[in-house]
Amino acid sequence: MDQQQLTRRRFIVSVIALSAAAGSTLRPGLFSVSQAWAESASPLDDPVHKAMVRMARLLFPHDALSDDVYAEILDQALSDTASSNENAANLEAAAAALDRQSGDSWQALDEAAQIEAMRSIEAEPYFLAIQNQVRVGIYNGAAFWKHVGYPGPSKGFGGYLHRGAGDIDWLPEDK
Repeated sequence: MDQQQLTRRRFIVSVIALSAAAGSTLRPGLFSVSQAWAESASPLDDPVHKAMVRMARLLFPHDALSDDVYAEILDQALSDTASSNENAANLEAAAAALDRQSGDSWQALDEAAQIEAMRSIEAEPYFLAIQNQVRVGIYNGAAFWKHVGYPGPSKGFGGYLHRGAGDIDWLPEDK
């Protein structure tokens, strides 16, 4: 996929990032991702999509990240034209396996039981594929970077020489 292609999603994310960088105060919810949009944009059935968002959150729990971030990561994997069918099959297989482990609905279980069911399928190839996709999606995403205070790549700003190379405040100064 051409990384330079401007899509609607990239445009909206850029506007949000630029307005946040400029210090503007946006009204809460003005640019927030709607959970209804995230769920309706998925080619998966609604229960499967909700279960996979829950599984992604349990795999990489970050309270500062909303479920919408996890949903967008999964939806992005599903929209990848090269492997969308394989990704959809992996997500559906994981949801079905988790429901089989629980006896009925994995979503209805408490958190400890959900984690135990996930442990029973953690060696399956579809589970590992989902785990890797979510890991890359979260830790390469601007929402997580903001959460941990990482300003993002410096290449567009002339490198770290002009952006943070001298900002080492955790080392004691030599006398």
